[in-house]
Amino acid sequence: MKNTKPAMKPTNTVYISNLSYQRDRNGLKTIFNRFGTIKNIKVIVEPSTGESRGMAFVEMSSVAEATLAIKEINGQVIDGRTVKANYAIPQKEDGLKKESKTKQKDLDYKDVQLAKKARNQARRNSNPLEFKMPSKKKGEKKTTK
Repeated sequence: MKNTKPAMKPTNTVYISNLSYQRDRNGLKTIFNRFGTIKNIKVIVEPSTGESRGMAFVEMSSVAEATLAIKEINGQVIDGRTVKANYAIPQKEDGLKKESKTKQKDLDYKDVQLAKKARNQARRNSNPLEFKMPSKKKGEKKTTK
């Protein structure tokens, strides 16, 4: 059966996976320097531990350099592991929207409490009867039937 995946659109960023967990930015720089100028290297790390997840993005200065790097590196054994290299898929604009939502959620506790208080006060002012609490008078006893 033939591979039915559509061909990736060439970009100047290379996605490299199945890397050794000990491989860092400097190690990737030594590998990719021979293919051209490197603009940026981003090693993906586990947030909780800070350890590498075995994948990285290497941004080259041109698509031709990225293509050459992919052809040379894909399928090679580096640090005892067979590495996969391909063009990186550009992020969608949704990723930017998610980032702004997380910034919005980063309000500190006091700001959240003040916002809730203001919201509840506005609700009480808009419909005061709904929020009125029955008051107990002194000396009044409950009557049961």
